[in-house]
Amino acid sequence: MGVTVLGTTCPLAYGMNYAGPLRANNFCLLVGRSGEDQKSTALSVGKKILDEAAAPLIGDFPGSPEGLIDSLARRPSQFIPISEFGKFLSSAQRGYFEPTKTLLADLWDSLPTQRTKANNKTVRVDNPRLSIGAACSIPYLEKHTLAEDWTGGFMGRWTVLYGKRERTDPDPTGDNSRFQGLCDEVRKRATTPTAGYCMGLTPAARKLWTEWFLDITGRRLPDNIVGIRSRAPSMARKIALVYGWDYGPALAGQPWDMDLDVLEPAIALAELHVKSLVHLSDVIAEHQDARLRRSVMVAIRQFGGVASLGEILSVLKMRKRPIVEMLDALMEEGRVTRQKTSLGIVFTLHTRP
Repeated sequence: MGVTVLGTTCPLAYGMNYAGPLRANNFCLLVGRSGEDQKSTALSVGKKILDEAAAPLIGDFPGSPEGLIDSLARRPSQFIPISEFGKFLSSAQRGYFEPTKTLLADLWDSLPTQRTKANNKTVRVDNPRLSIGAACSIPYLEKHTLAEDWTGGFMGRWTVLYGKRERTDPDPTGDNSRFQGLCDEVRKRATTPTAGYCMGLTPAARKLWTEWFLDITGRRLPDNIVGIRSRAPSMARKIALVYGWDYGPALAGQPWDMDLDVLEPAIALAELHVKSLVHLSDVIAEHQDARLRRSVMVAIRQFGGVASLGEILSVLKMRKRPIVEMLDALMEEGRVTRQKTSLGIVFTLHTRP
């Protein structure tokens, strides 16, 4: 979240060439268990710091793509916090926010965008720098995204970080001792009008980059998230630009070459993104039938691997026909067998060797 917030403070002209101009804005998605892993807490920390340091950079998520363009026309650099990203995914799945998803894909690339109002007046944003910090629970992510969302233009642009809470504090009073110092540094960057443009990589950084690029683009990944390989390099470069703006040479205002000090941690963060999605791949369905297939198996597993049709229906709360058809398909695969017992017909789930 810190990387995303800090990227919002970068000057409009800051960036580097990487298959075209690349900017330091990011879309970060925090994923975890609802009420357990404190995703919204992490989001609120970043928002609180930016609110204290540079409140005008915080935008509100509009109800339409037209509203978003109008907002960026007034202030091209913005950070939009979305604490309930699942609600957005749900609306987008029904089609209401589908145009906004398309617009966001272009804004991640910082492409010029415009719209024509009813009076034929054109609203244009030449240099949008939109950053988004969002939080989403696993059930919403599972319910409202398919593999095509990750291989397509929208979800594939989000830096996804999936974590689990490591400790429980019975008295979470917090520690604000470094809060003001953080705010001062963020304010300093938000009021700095220029930054040194990154001209490329040093020889040592180019060697590391080539090795990692060939590794990540050729890495074997689960089929339903394989598309993330093509965007991971761009994410790593965007993150490295933020590190260059944080403690690297960009703040000096002179052209600079990206070295290992900013590239290594950027690659490490991109690897956390890849690792997160590998762990989440089990809840990202390739299509609706795949989602139903997994749901039926999970329902049977809840009863110790042996369940009646009534028990399965009680868990899934769906119509009988699609469940019966999916059970037939699972029996054809050999994943489920049907048996007649003294208590009636039951279905047994078999694990693959």
